[in-house]
Formats: sequence, C-alpha cells, structure tokens
Amino acid sequence: MHDETACAEEAPAGVLAMIVAANGRIDERELRAIDGLDGFRQIGVSRDRFVELAQACLADVGCGLCEHAWLRDSDVQYIDRLLDEVADPEQRLLVCRLAAAVMAADGRVTPDEQMVYAHALARWHISQAMVVNATPGDRIH
Repeated sequence: MHDETACAEEAPAGVLAMIVAANGRIDERELRAIDGLDGFRQIGVSRDRFVELAQACLADVGCGLCEHAWLRDSDVQYIDRLLDEVADPEQRLLVCRLAAAVMAADGRVTPDEQMVYAHALARWHISQAMVVNATPGDRIH
C-alpha cells in the first residue's frame, strides 16, 4: 500500500482502506456504504482507486490481522505509518466517521476491524463520543 503511487492526498483513503481490509476481505456492502455516504468523494479518490488501495493493504497485512487477537509490532508500525500521513484533524475525524459506518455495513464488526479502528482513535486522540456526536449529514473538509 505504501508505494510511490500513493500520495499525501490519498492518505485518508489509505487509512479507510486499511480498516476495510483488516478483516481479510473487501466486502461489497462496505464499498456500497462508502458510496452511499458520498465517502469516495469526501476522501478524494475514485471507487476503483479505493479498491486498489484496499487490495494493497490486504496484500500487505490484512489477512494477517485476522489470524491474531492483537496487533503485532509489524502491524502497528505499518498502520501507524498510514495514520501519521493524515495530519489534518478534520480529515482524521472524517475517516473515523466513515470507518464507523462502514465497519457495520456487512452486519458484523469483526475483532480485527475493531482493533485497527480503536488503534486509529487512540493514535489520533479521537474519542468515540466525538465520532458519534458528529452529525451524519455534515461534510467535513
């Protein structure tokens, strides 16, 4: 995922892609949820590019995440690199809001998705209350 083609403008999409890929698959229901929230536009990538980013994350660490009940050091380092590329607090909150909606889109929040999401919240100092209290119709730019 972390290659020359991924630029700073795609950093929010990269984090959301990692959360989508955390359970070891890219679920069409999750992609539809992002689409329904106008999320691809909000994070600045096309649906096709987002799928590419998610597939790259899946290849890098996604499948390995679902084999453990914890984040390995190598996973934390990979995820932290992605997280640190998103510097804007409003973009961070947007990614968390989209992630919260997307994780539930397939009817089940998996432990691996929850681990990555909780790690992002902690790393970015965003509380679940901040995510929940944001109005769903708000557009954060």
